[in-house]
Order: sequence, then structure tokens, then C-alpha cells
Amino acid sequence: MRKFLRFITLLVIILACFPLYTRYKVAAAPVPPGVYLGGMDLSDLKDTQEIRRHLEQVYTAPVDVRFGDARLVLKPEEVGFQVDVDQMVAEAGQYLAGPVFMEIALRQALGFEQRRRDVPVRFMLDNAKLRAWLEQAAANHNHPPSAARLLPPSPRWATGGGAATGLPAGYVGVYQRDWAWVAGTPGQTLDVEASIPQVVAALTSNRERVAQLVWRETPAPLPTLDDLAREINSYLMNFPGFAAAAVHDLQTGQEALVDADVSFSGMSTLKIGLVAALMQQLPNGIAAGDEESDLVGKWMDYALGESNNHAANQLLAHLGGGSVEAGAQRFTSFMRSLGFESTYMQSGYDAQVQLAEIPTPGNRRDDWDANPDHNLQTTPAEMARMLAAIYECTQGRGRLLEVYPGDFTPGECETLLFYMSHDEFQEMIWAGLPRPNTAWIVHKHGFAYESHSDVA
Repeated sequence: MRKFLRFITLLVIILACFPLYTRYKVAAAPVPPGVYLGGMDLSDLKDTQEIRRHLEQVYTAPVDVRFGDARLVLKPEEVGFQVDVDQMVAEAGQYLAGPVFMEIALRQALGFEQRRRDVPVRFMLDNAKLRAWLEQAAANHNHPPSAARLLPPSPRWATGGGAATGLPAGYVGVYQRDWAWVAGTPGQTLDVEASIPQVVAALTSNRERVAQLVWRETPAPLPTLDDLAREINSYLMNFPGFAAAAVHDLQTGQEALVDADVSFSGMSTLKIGLVAALMQQLPNGIAAGDEESDLVGKWMDYALGESNNHAANQLLAHLGGGSVEAGAQRFTSFMRSLGFESTYMQSGYDAQVQLAEIPTPGNRRDDWDANPDHNLQTTPAEMARMLAAIYECTQGRGRLLEVYPGDFTPGECETLLFYMSHDEFQEMIWAGLPRPNTAWIVHKHGFAYESHSDVA
């Protein structure tokens, strides 16, 4: 009897609570307490259309897309993005039944805090449109790294810190800043595939609607000889005459050339090749105790160190077996054997007669004419390569040893450079050094009519 009474009592309690349960279930719909839609608590909104308006207002807002320093705006409709409100409300409705809702109802009745349950943002998106949008952004904003720039000398004001400028400590005043390279800027390339999740995350966010695109940085390259050639050419454009330049990297063999294949008057710079041609003929180089080679060595020193034309003509005569003209022909053959097709001599120095010009690649160009001496000609590129070949010979390698393996030694090439080091003319290349008064260079300068040259 007692069990029956307990059963009847429990049944009465259940029947009494059922109307309350039913009414609360209706009141809790469509989104019960503690259930969040896309991270937002919308349980106070009881009209599905009101929930729709609220969600669509949030998820149709534009997204701030950031690509490096660029700021782009993406409207969700551009990529077919649309929040699926019906699906989200339906998922929230699953919490209006079963043990879960019983827990929700009891917590609500007892005044306990609700346990949070999240319904993620459900949406529709046209992936093809999103990828196309990102690819267009990449086309507009990808950029390669920029090259380094060379700044010409300019006046600066020193404030006493001599270490960085090379000035005396404590010096205050104007000084001339030397040539200076300014590094280029890195390049950037958008990673479309890696950026898609970033954009989707922003489209489905109810707060931070910002997408940081993923991009790869390409480091700015170090200055190259091509950059140097470009900067030299830019600088020479302000020169009132015509100038050409050739820079040869002795370590890599790379070159920076600015109109360097145009023929110029050979001037005294040809004496470098002349001494090399004579070295090739001497069986023992400049041998100690040999009167003939000692005399030839003095002529070489005068020709290269003092730019003495008489000494150069003596070398030509010795090379030609007593004939300056024959020596000039042998010099030309020697240079041609090394691959220098635009370098030749037809006479000695200070010749009174201009002979007919020998056609070469350098003097048959139709863009520039430097009005070269018909008797003595070369190009900046060939002179640079000749001096580079002599340096390489001192290292036991290079063109001279390849073409004349038994006729040159590193020591003989060092002797040639030693004679060149006696050229004390401190204008042109020497004067352009950062600290010309404390430097010494191996070079050979030359003058002819309106032409000036220097090989170092």
C-alpha cells in the first residue's frame, strides 16, 4: 500500500510539472538558453525572422583584407558567401528535446548558470569565386624585389662622430658623403591556397572581420654588376661628352659594361698589352744579369710608370726586330690571339701620319663614334679583360696561360703589374677613390686629343 501511495504521489508530481515543462519548451524556442549561434547569444530573440535579420546584418558586413601594406575590401556577396540561418536554427532546436533540454529547464528553474553549447556558423560559399578574387588581388599587388640603388656623393653635415664617416673624431662641419648603395625592398607573392582559410575565418567572424593574407617575402637582392652598370650609365647620362666604362670582377669574371665595346683611341693604355706582348717573346722574362732584358725592363718601367712614349716606341721596335711598324703588327696579332678583335696598333706613338682605319667590331658600330685615333685603337671592355688576364696570370690561371702556356709565368705577370704601380698620375680613377691620399692603385692612364682613359 505504501509503494502504491509513493507511485501515485510521483505521478501527480509529474503530471503537475508537465504543463510547466511544455510551456517552458515553447517559451525557450527557437534557441534555448545557453545555446550560441556563431558565438552570439540570441536566445532572447523568439522570432526566426528576427534572428535571420540579426545574423545577416553581421555576416553581410564587408571584410577588411590586408595584403602587406595594402588594404582591400571584400564584400561577402562577391564570393557567394551567405549564412545559412535555417540550418543554424535547426541545429539549435535539437537542444529543445531529450535529457539536454531537461538539464536546461532545471538550470533555468533553479537559477543556475547555463552550460554553454555552440552552433557554428553554417554558410554557403563559392570557392571558385573566392580563389578568383584572391588571384586578382595577387595580380594587382604581387611585386618582385626592387634592385638596390646607388646614391652619388653629396654634402652632409658632421656632428662630431667621426667613426661612421671616416672623419677625424670630433669634427663638426660639412663633408662630402661618398657613393652609397641603398638596399632594395623585398618582394611579396600571395599564397592563394594558404590565404583561403584566413578569408573564410574573417567571413564567419562576428567581431574581427579582418583577414591577414598569407604571402611569401622574396629578399631584396644584393647589388650586382648589372645594377652597377645601370647606375654608371645613369650617372654618365649627365656627362656632356661621351663616356664608356667596363668593370671586371676578378673573383667571378662577371662584368659591368656601359658602351664598353665602342672603339676609343688606344692612347697609353695600349702599353699594357704592348709590355705583355714583349714578355711573351722574352725567353727568360726580365732576367737579372742580362743586359738586354735589363734594358727592356727599363723601357717597360718608363712606358708604364712614366707613360714615356719614346720608351714605348723602343719596345715596339724590339718586338718588331728593329721595326716599329713590324712591332705594331706583332702587337696586333698578339691581341687578336687573345680574342681582342677591336684592339690594334698600326704605328708607334706620336706618329705624324694617320693611316686608314682598320675595320673592327668596335669602330663599325652605327650608334656611337668616339672619333678614335686610326693608328691606335681599343675598347674599354678589351682593356679591362687584358688587365684581368694579367692579374689571373699572377694567380696561375687565365687567358694568358691558356693561350701561351709556356711563355708566361706568374712572376713575369707580377713584374708587369709592378711596373704599372709606378704610374703616379692621381687623377681620374685614383681621384675617385674614397680616400685617394691614403691609397695606391695599379693603373695606366692615357690621353689622346679629346680622349682620356684609365685602366686600373
